[in-house]
Amino acid sequence: MHKRLFFAGAGLVILFSLFSCKKSPEGPTDIRIRNKSGVMFKNVNVDTSGGEHNYGDVNPGGVTEYYRFDIAYREAHITLDINDIQYEFVPVDYTYEVPLGQGKFTYELSIADTVGHLLAIHVVADAPLK
Repeated sequence: MHKRLFFAGAGLVILFSLFSCKKSPEGPTDIRIRNKSGVMFKNVNVDTSGGEHNYGDVNPGGVTEYYRFDIAYREAHITLDINDIQYEFVPVDYTYEVPLGQGKFTYELSIADTVGHLLAIHVVADAPLK
């Protein structure tokens, strides 16, 4: 009797693991950063509402490695420093946003407003996840 109960419990654990490891159509999403400006971006921090990651410094025209987020949208909360001044991109609201989904994407960042210290973001779809 105990062996049956053990095998039934083990079977349920295995079955649960198989289904819980499936990818969601909403993610994961791999994001990298491209600096589309002519100045150094320092301490680039990205919060997609499905995770947060600091990409460090990104040279002018440079691109980072990908980082995996549970979920990401075409807009994210991004902060970075240019000449010791913090610049920011703040998404309006994620309520009606559609997730980017499973794939590799690049957030291309540029300076939108030097007076207000605001960034602009453009998303490029790079490749599907394998």
